[in-house]
Amino acid sequence: MRRALFIVAVLASAFLALAWASGLHWGAPLSAQQRNAFDGSHFNPVMGAAAADGARLRIAGLGEGETALQSVALNGVDAAEYSLLRYRFDGFPHTLELSLVFRRADSRDDVRVVSLPWPGGDSWFDLSSVPEWQGRIIEVGFAEYPTPQVVPPGTAFEPFVLVDAALESRSWRGDLAALATDWLGYWPWSQRSVHALGRDTDTPRAGSLVVCVAIVAIATMACGFVILGWRGRRVLVAASTVVAAGWLLLDLQWHSGLRWRQEGSRALYAGLEWPQREQRSADTGVIEAAREIAPLLAREPDATRILVHAGSSFEQLRLVYHLLPRNVAVLAQVLARAGATPLPARSILVVYNAEGWAWDADRRELRSDDLSWPAELLFERGPLIVVRIRGVGP
Repeated sequence: MRRALFIVAVLASAFLALAWASGLHWGAPLSAQQRNAFDGSHFNPVMGAAAADGARLRIAGLGEGETALQSVALNGVDAAEYSLLRYRFDGFPHTLELSLVFRRADSRDDVRVVSLPWPGGDSWFDLSSVPEWQGRIIEVGFAEYPTPQVVPPGTAFEPFVLVDAALESRSWRGDLAALATDWLGYWPWSQRSVHALGRDTDTPRAGSLVVCVAIVAIATMACGFVILGWRGRRVLVAASTVVAAGWLLLDLQWHSGLRWRQEGSRALYAGLEWPQREQRSADTGVIEAAREIAPLLAREPDATRILVHAGSSFEQLRLVYHLLPRNVAVLAQVLARAGATPLPARSILVVYNAEGWAWDADRRELRSDDLSWPAELLFERGPLIVVRIRGVGP
């Protein structure tokens, strides 16, 4: 009898943890009572090449900015009533990322974008966690594009199909399905993907699987202590077993995501020799910039300070990487530490793809929106500017 009570108590604690993680509405029905469903053919191609294929929409190519976009107009759907999104694609490439795009009646000119998990089978997403999902929704759509900072531009595109999508009211089925997609679905690579159990995206997410596993583990130990009377050695054995089981569960979930990401790598690099793989990079522009200035920097003494600034943190860090092992650093970090101290004399500034930065030939200055340095121009081509700082510094 005690063992049966123990099992029931553990299962109840697991269900409560799932309910918390999914934001389950206890008063919601088992299945959605309201649903706005759309076949793929209901969506109109806005960017990229697409055509109806029966009830589905076949996307045959990307458009401007290597992006495909399909949307459908709505007659003012209440966001609060339709807060669950279900979507289904067929043959979606591992090299693309998917986002939901929508407009509200109170700001028709503003387009809001939310990253979604990679669509494998029926996928769900809880929109109630998105702050912008409110008011009357007049348009929804899907945008597909190469995963930023991972997939190189011009990579071969594989056609795929938008099967259908739906906006639904809250239900137990939808809430738990959205939780399953969040935990077991695949999220694209990001700079935070090195944190195996961390969150990879700024998209609002369901409750953490790590926290839920910890809650169930603690509840299991508490139930064993109270109901089964675990004491002494039995507590130690039970705790070791519970921790090992939880760790294995988390490791399997992490391994599943890693395996999917490996499929993306295979799609990009399988069958290519190492020199070809090096050329197929997401930062081809940065690589080319580093190669262009390599002969210039090769003539500099090893102690010459090289400071780098770029239009994005990714380009900035990658440019530093490609300029190593020279004495290179990020300009913003040097300025933050130096304060009002002048930059080292004869330092070289490398500026790449940075909006608002320009070489002023008349004044012989490198200028940004709020900074300027007297300098000597060493190289300028396209988005790349290289100068040597003039003046006295430490």
